[in-house]
Amino acid sequence: MSHLVLLEMMGVGLLVGLAKTSIGGLGLLCAALLTQILPAKESTGVLLILLIIGDLFAITAYRKYVDWKFLRTLFMPVFVGLVFGAIFLSQSTDESLKKFIGWVVVILVILYPLSQYWQKKNSDLNSRFPRFLRLTLGSTAGFMSMVANSGGTPMSIYLFLRRESVMNFLANSAWFFFIVNLIKLPFTIGLGILEVTSFKFILPAIPAIAVGALIGKKIVSQINQKIFQNLTLISAGLVGIKLILS
Repeated sequence: MSHLVLLEMMGVGLLVGLAKTSIGGLGLLCAALLTQILPAKESTGVLLILLIIGDLFAITAYRKYVDWKFLRTLFMPVFVGLVFGAIFLSQSTDESLKKFIGWVVVILVILYPLSQYWQKKNSDLNSRFPRFLRLTLGSTAGFMSMVANSGGTPMSIYLFLRRESVMNFLANSAWFFFIVNLIKLPFTIGLGILEVTSFKFILPAIPAIAVGALIGKKIVSQINQKIFQNLTLISAGLVGIKLILS
């Protein structure tokens, strides 16, 4: 592994840590950037391990605020989405998957600000259509999470529509993705996406994840979240466009 790739993996690890404890939008950027370093399929397996490690920091911080009764209602639709995502991965090539991830990133970047506006104007939707939203957004989060490790946006929409407190939102989101990522692990190994050789890319990123998580906890209350998030989304969108055109 070259020194450049080593530095790039450390950079991705830093972003994963920051994403888990401060700026959620960085997750999209991590997914897009990693496909520039590794083949598309291998990048999803490597990122999955990095996310699980990052999840450990998040669930430790927010373990007291999780709503297990609510989370249990999501696992069936999410599991259905994961199965369809695994089927999609088994039929895709590195080239087609790279373009698909690019499209997913670009679409989610566009939907993210639109969803925030929509949530403010339609905060009663969850009380009117609870089952529909749970099944639709849950299965979508499962599919996108399996294919591109990008289930955060549909799940964030659902959690916001429930009008949860900040701590409940962070706790439910952290535990949800920790459990989902663990469920994805057997699928990922079974599809041959994650192999022993992949750990040469994972190991250099682990210390950077810890550093990123600690920095995120320190700066989360000091930075302008809106500006930083917009810059992150623009960066992710540009990388996504590059993936589509490559």
